[in-house]
Amino acid sequence: MAATSFPATQTTSAPSKRRWQWLAFLGLFLGYWGSVFCRTATEAVMPAMMQDDTIEFDKRTAGTMLAFGNSAFIFGKVLCGVASESFGGTRVLTVSLLMVACFAVAYARVYTASVLIGSYMLLKHFTAIWPAITKLLSAWFDKEDYGKVLGGMSIGFQAGSVIATVLIGSMLSRGLHWRTVVTIPAVAMVMIVCLKQFILYESPSKLGLTAASPDTEPAEKQKSQDHPMDKLSVRQAIVYMMETPVFWVVAVASMSLSGVFELQIFMPLYFKEALHLTPGQAAQAAALAPAGAIVSLLIGGFFYDRLRRQEKCLLISGFLVITVVCIGTLWTYKALDVKLAVGVAFFLGFSVTTPFFLPITIFYMSFGGKRHTPTVTGILDCLGSLAAVIMDNLMGSFAWEDLFAVQFGCAIAGLISVALLLSSRYSS
Repeated sequence: MAATSFPATQTTSAPSKRRWQWLAFLGLFLGYWGSVFCRTATEAVMPAMMQDDTIEFDKRTAGTMLAFGNSAFIFGKVLCGVASESFGGTRVLTVSLLMVACFAVAYARVYTASVLIGSYMLLKHFTAIWPAITKLLSAWFDKEDYGKVLGGMSIGFQAGSVIATVLIGSMLSRGLHWRTVVTIPAVAMVMIVCLKQFILYESPSKLGLTAASPDTEPAEKQKSQDHPMDKLSVRQAIVYMMETPVFWVVAVASMSLSGVFELQIFMPLYFKEALHLTPGQAAQAAALAPAGAIVSLLIGGFFYDRLRRQEKCLLISGFLVITVVCIGTLWTYKALDVKLAVGVAFFLGFSVTTPFFLPITIFYMSFGGKRHTPTVTGILDCLGSLAAVIMDNLMGSFAWEDLFAVQFGCAIAGLISVALLLSSRYSS
């Protein structure tokens, strides 16, 4: 729970409110980054775990663990949303982050595969904090700031992956045991939670500041532009979705690109098993994928809103063509040298991230309207997470060549479905 609120006297000082807004953003950014750091640590040490005789862990166990983790993540998204509405975003965020730290420590202390998988499931469950974050962002920021703050949070997600994989690879290369490496982010998470308590409040009104405005247009204009789903009940809205072809196009896009995006988690194992790198080298090489993702978000975020529909379609399709080429190259992994594989990892992260985050997220908001955006987001996000679960299971049982063949098909399906989406009126 955040610190005691200030008196409710409304303050109109713009500099004061802006300062607290960015302190709130900092608290959310650090919390999100910390959760990604803890989760990535448990995944990046998997090559080192395979060499540890004190624990039962192999490639099949890794695939099973990731699949069960994504199943828990799906449930976590639903529970976090309900809890945030009932108890407040700051309380839910604090409890979730502390639980992430707790189960990261538990993950580092177990010796059997079943308990390891259970610890990872609970950790992954409590990293599903996006509903609490979006609730707090909407309370603190006006509508015209949504693009900037959501873009910053997305970069935070990728930066967490980059920093985590580089630091973890460095620590493993210096001889630290993987159990110690997983514990360090958990300690950092507790420090982040302590800092967050002083800079993040539930809303501006807790500090006596004016509340954020969810709309920037006059009421008359908003009324003339009522969304067709705004007057529907949840059941009617779901029927409307099922009867709308573009919804199924986006469902295919979400599932296809989620499957491709999951490949970034497999990269440390790929570098170790297929290219015979050490666990530390494998973690550091895999960091090139989220590094490419950050570059992608910076470029895509800058240009996307400035382009017309046809130009957006060409830009995003170009990104996904690069994805297809990258996976096609990995499909022939036996002929790859390490330098080429590292370059492919960078361009894979670069090419899939902007199509994965921007067009589909914008569809959620434009198709769902003010009332049913959470419903649309929940359904399509769960479909995407289901695809990730399936891909994790395939990773545990398929040879790398067969896995990349499936990934290649997913990339083609993603390219076609996103191009169809961007040709529709829901492209912006």
